[in-house]
Amino acid sequence: MTYTATYSPEDNKLRLYASGRLDAETYARVKAAGFSWAPKQELFVAPAWTPARADLLEELAGEIGDEDTGLVERAEERSERFGDYAEARSVDAERARAAVSAIAAVIPLGQPILVGHHSERHARKDAERIENGMRRAVKMWETSKYWADRAAGAIRHAKYKERPDVRARRIKGLEADERKHAKERDGAAFRLRLWEKVHEPGSMRRKDGQPSTFRERALYLANAGGYDVWSDLTADKITPEEAQVRAVAGCRVGIAWAERWLAHLAGRLAYERAMLADAGGTVAERTAPEKGGGCRCWCSPGHGGGWSFIQKVNKVSVSVLDNWGNGGPCFTRTIPFDKLAAVMSAADVAAARAAGRLSVTPDGSGYYLAALAPQEDR
Repeated sequence: MTYTATYSPEDNKLRLYASGRLDAETYARVKAAGFSWAPKQELFVAPAWTPARADLLEELAGEIGDEDTGLVERAEERSERFGDYAEARSVDAERARAAVSAIAAVIPLGQPILVGHHSERHARKDAERIENGMRRAVKMWETSKYWADRAAGAIRHAKYKERPDVRARRIKGLEADERKHAKERDGAAFRLRLWEKVHEPGSMRRKDGQPSTFRERALYLANAGGYDVWSDLTADKITPEEAQVRAVAGCRVGIAWAERWLAHLAGRLAYERAMLADAGGTVAERTAPEKGGGCRCWCSPGHGGGWSFIQKVNKVSVSVLDNWGNGGPCFTRTIPFDKLAAVMSAADVAAARAAGRLSVTPDGSGYYLAALAPQEDR
């Protein structure tokens, strides 16, 4: 049995390819790690990278390589499969409709069921077949539309994930994860330093100023977070020396675990930032927002169809006016840079106003732009 393991930074998923059927023990380990079988692709896939999943794949395959197929390419393959499903259901629907038409063709138009006649039983059976056939045809048409919508949705979702604003928000999430794991690493490192010197008599004093015992110091640290040694230490199941050994080992494991996450996140951030830069960055990076300029966002006039006046530029957001269209006074709303759909500089806004293309909304929160005249467009 040979295994191949891959990782794709585009979707942060791990994949396992096997040359044959997995034995029961390996299959159980793979499933327990969170991998699912993808029958059409003939591989096991995990929804996200974790150190434990990566360790399992390295154990089975020796190394984890790059995934050759990209996100859009896999979406196109899914779309093609869904298209085949839609075509098959459409054929089934047409076949069911044809069968109904064949039955109805031999029944005279408007002929009722003749109660008591020798043809009543046969007529009722035909009516039942027609009803069931039409129900089946409708169901197959609905299923065909479902798979066609799934095909279009697969491509649309893949392209959505590659949009600069979506990628920028993904980077923000990764940066938050990086800060979280850095905090966990630093906390474990701080506890490690305390546990490593907890045996020293002068490392900690009691509230009354008297020197503390080794057990008192170990209990104090364990109560503050001692890697499951507090209960055993209070019950005298372990000595302070054993508690120290266990806690030091736990701290080092925690540091190593956090550093693995940080290394992974550093790679993902480098990839996402490079892809964002290659796409030209977000609209806020291409045209820097400035006070007096304009932007398009979800709260712009006309449900985002118009433009909002930028009142203030913050570190990672802009302030615009909004009033929910209720006729009341405007209020300030903060919109992050990665939520902006378009940006106009203050000079562009002034030029549009001078050209008579700028129509301010009655509440003064934003404006609409008139289309350029043909001669201006040239």
